[in-house]
Amino acid sequence: MKQNSELLKTQMLYEESSRLVDLETEVVGEIGAEVWAKSISDPRSLNLAEQRVIEALLWSFVEQLRSTRLLGQLGLIEDAEWRARVNSDAAFYLGNEYGRAWWANFSDGNTSLPADLVMEIDSHLANAVPDYTLDYAKAVMDLLDESE
Repeated sequence: MKQNSELLKTQMLYEESSRLVDLETEVVGEIGAEVWAKSISDPRSLNLAEQRVIEALLWSFVEQLRSTRLLGQLGLIEDAEWRARVNSDAAFYLGNEYGRAWWANFSDGNTSLPADLVMEIDSHLANAVPDYTLDYAKAVMDLLDESE
């Protein structure tokens, strides 16, 4: 009975999280990729509407990490699995000037974020190159140029 209750709780929390992410995805709309690229290449030129789009993208990413961490807390996945997700994705989404500023602002004093998740993200960002996301994109283009 207790196991069924825990599974129901997990399902309900995931559904709530999914609804919130869906709402934020609507904010992103069709311009998400363009605004995301601008946030990486020229973050100081973002207007307020574009900042809201990036807020939706970054918040949704962190919410997905929080949900994955919850699965670990409930014993449905290994603890190492949610940490691996942070390590594989945090620098890509947050490893740029705007992403780092957003994360510092969002995570500072945010009691709805689990402390171990904040520490894991902070640790990973501290070890990532300052402009990881832009460097990653440039590296792909450099490889294309080399293959010509």
